[in-house]
Amino acid sequence: MRILAYWAARTGIFFAVVGVLYLVGWFDIISVIAAFFIAWMISYLALDGLRRQAGQQMEGVIDRSQRGIRTLDAEEDAEIGDGQDKR
Repeated sequence: MRILAYWAARTGIFFAVVGVLYLVGWFDIISVIAAFFIAWMISYLALDGLRRQAGQQMEGVIDRSQRGIRTLDAEEDAEIGDGQDKR
């Protein structure tokens, strides 16, 4: 859930910066690119705790998804090892 909250907060900051740039009369492709970098800097500084929590949650998600692969790899290695012993 922290991953989604972090993504939503960063997206919200981006759209807020785009809105501010639009209100000051600067709206073209360069302003969108500038808004991307400004929003990235703001979110990096303002959302430090949420970024760390989302990173920890993502590590857990990746670990759980790879746990099954590691188990299957271990089973396959055991089967290959059993096949070599019978020769």
